[in-house]
Amino acid sequence: MIDYLMDDNDDLLIVNGDFVRGEGNRQQQRKLLLAEKGEYKQAPLATVGTFQFLNDEGDVAGEDLLREIRLRFIQDGIDIKGMGFENGFLNISGDYAK
Repeated sequence: MIDYLMDDNDDLLIVNGDFVRGEGNRQQQRKLLLAEKGEYKQAPLATVGTFQFLNDEGDVAGEDLLREIRLRFIQDGIDIKGMGFENGFLNISGDYAK
């Protein structure tokens, strides 16, 4: 999906005085991961709320996080090919279904 792109600080990306437009799928996935539940009033349950999972204690938090990511990404139309933690990083392979 073509969208207005944002920088790493979630500010609109501007180059030579113009807003930058481009492929926004990864940007949308990032928003779903980082936004807390209820942050988007029009769809309060659409996001993952990753930071809440990271604040939880215990081994179950990682499994619960992966389950929540899978549910919310599928709900948003993302076809997930694979997902898991590798060397402390979350890796998600998938894109929006065509």
